[in-house]
Amino acid sequence: MAIRTCLLGIIIFAALVTGSACAEYNWSNQIIIYPDGMEWQYIEELSGMDTYVFKYDIDNRQGDKDHFVSTWELMKADKRMRERFRYAIEGEMDVRIDNSSHGIEVLDIDASLSNKALGEVGSMTELTNTYRVTYAFQGGLLENGSAIWFLGEPGSLLSVSFPEGTRIISTKGIDNVSIETSYLYGKFGVINKCINATDNENMTDENVANESVTYESATNNEGADAEGAEITYILDIVLPPQNNLSEEPEENESTIPVPTDIPFPGTVYVLLVIVAAVLLQKNPPFGRINIWT
Repeated sequence: MAIRTCLLGIIIFAALVTGSACAEYNWSNQIIIYPDGMEWQYIEELSGMDTYVFKYDIDNRQGDKDHFVSTWELMKADKRMRERFRYAIEGEMDVRIDNSSHGIEVLDIDASLSNKALGEVGSMTELTNTYRVTYAFQGGLLENGSAIWFLGEPGSLLSVSFPEGTRIISTKGIDNVSIETSYLYGKFGVINKCINATDNENMTDENVANESVTYESATNNEGADAEGAEITYILDIVLPPQNNLSEEPEENESTIPVPTDIPFPGTVYVLLVIVAAVLLQKNPPFGRINIWT
């Protein structure tokens, strides 16, 4: 089962009830990539009829169908959403590096449903729910620079932040993309676009329009290119600062090491006096004379 089908189960339910899953609903993805892992935060914004459907679903699936969402019903819905996320990710990983999910481990899944969902089902207030998935990358997968791929809901907002020193080279499957060296934002696209960002650190929509853009049908591609977003990147290598030992000596500068721990002259003198006194006691300068009377 595709992960986005599970993650948007509530919206599918809304489509069955209202006939429309698009009205007054926003879904965004905020991804932060670290050298050894990644955090993907999903932000869901509901208003109007979508709020009613969300609360109705909680009351009917997790509660007593009394048209009122209580605290314990909301807590049960929170737990249910975590389980659905885990089930969806285990069924189909939504992250790949070099077109493989090998070495990518899900560490934690967290859900935070808005407290504004409490109360009467018919009260259609604006809601913001947050879901967070934390991943671990085993074996330094970002060391040599390659490509990372994400599976997301088409048309949903996307922002990706790479570690310092990473440079984004190109993207596929991202619409309205704007790139700033190690950061980008845009939308998950339906049609693949490949944008060369090698010489464009600050790209805007106007810059993108002037770039060489290749359009391909998503249904005609294979593997990671078939859907989702793919980002190609490299790590700019920064050499560590050199120390003084590796620097060439200046002209007329001696390269002979000079000892730094030289004993203080007074200390040497005292030691010599002590040694001489000991020797004199054992071997006096004049022979011993015994006088007999």
